[in-house]
Amino acid sequence: MRDFKKRRLQKKDTGRFALRLVGVALLLVVTVAAAHSAWNMYGKLVRATQAQEETRTQLAIATAQTAQVEASVAALSSDRGVEAQMRERFGVARPGEGEITIVDNIPTATSTTEADQPWWWRLYHTLFVW
Repeated sequence: MRDFKKRRLQKKDTGRFALRLVGVALLLVVTVAAAHSAWNMYGKLVRATQAQEETRTQLAIATAQTAQVEASVAALSSDRGVEAQMRERFGVARPGEGEITIVDNIPTATSTTEADQPWWWRLYHTLFVW
């Protein structure tokens, strides 16, 4: 009779083992699904962070452009600003105004020429020009 009970215990143990195996497999599937979901959420977080940085950069550029346009509008709202823009863009001048050209002075000849100076003096001035 003991042999019969042993078989029954083995069948009972086999059922428990199968149930445990199914439970472990189910836990493994849930774990893989949770890891996959977490990885997808991390990818979305990275993309959202990059989009946020791009948006901040675009906002900074737009703010700078707005400030520049406002400065241009403020400059053009006065007669002096309009006149400055006209002069800059179109090169116009008021009647009686002209262009002044500044020319560097041409060095005049010295009383002693270089040929009259000794060779060591010319070498000194060639090496030390200050």
